[in-house]
Amino acid sequence: MANILFTVTLVLNVAGQTANSTPKERPPQTPVTAKNTVVRRDVSYGKDEKQRLDVYAPKDAKHAPVVIFVHGGEWTRGDKANVSYKPKFLNENGIVFVSINYRLTPPAKHPAHVQDVASSVRWVHDHAAKIGGDANKIVLMGHSAGCHLVTLVALDPRYLSTVGLKPADIAGVAAWSGGAYDLVTKVKAGGKYAEYIKKTFGDSEKAWRDASPVAHVESAAEGPAFLFISVERGNASHKAAEELAEQIRKAKGKAETRLLEGRDHFTANHLLGAPDDSTGKILLDFVRKTRPLNERE
Repeated sequence: MANILFTVTLVLNVAGQTANSTPKERPPQTPVTAKNTVVRRDVSYGKDEKQRLDVYAPKDAKHAPVVIFVHGGEWTRGDKANVSYKPKFLNENGIVFVSINYRLTPPAKHPAHVQDVASSVRWVHDHAAKIGGDANKIVLMGHSAGCHLVTLVALDPRYLSTVGLKPADIAGVAAWSGGAYDLVTKVKAGGKYAEYIKKTFGDSEKAWRDASPVAHVESAAEGPAFLFISVERGNASHKAAEELAEQIRKAKGKAETRLLEGRDHFTANHLLGAPDDSTGKILLDFVRKTRPLNERE
């Protein structure tokens, strides 16, 4: 009986984990689905084996908003299956959830990663009705390095143009705890992230700048609305998010920022939509109020 009680307590503690807990190992991020969830796994949006996506849709959904999730992992690791509570939470709130894989470094180099994000948007745009969604209500969401990719594809029109789309075809972008918006600054700051950037984007400062979302804000007014989430006031990632949001607003685009209390970089992503989670409402409010460019006031 003692072993059973210990197991139950451990499970409950993992489900309710906060930034104040310090487990030796991170809990699994396997998908949690709702009773009404219809799942389609490993759908191809390109020829490469990494160009696959999973669709989690509420049964009988029609004209629903669609959230496309781009995982993090320093452009070198991560998987579309690491979505934790998001499918259940979003589906129960009437939102289609799509999680994508993309080519990773090595062997891939920039711009393969962001090109794959653009291609996945094309797939969702074309198949939105078939999965219960609305092509005019697409929100791109990223975590960590995924934040870099979703903001870059939404600010630099070159990537979507290769698949016949433009930034205005995305209604919103939710950057959920990221900070790699100015790659030049990140490299000069040193640390392990500088090495990841060099492996992914090469050794040229010109290339780092061109791949930086902050370098492409001039046309932000003609693109989606942005939501930037940070987890620690005043750290480098928080400052980078605030800076990019401010630059977008100066360019007459729409950008808001929020700071999550009691979460760290991992738990901000993992516990989103978990039982008793309050941060999910921030995402829901953003998705529900966000409108495509041609419908904004």
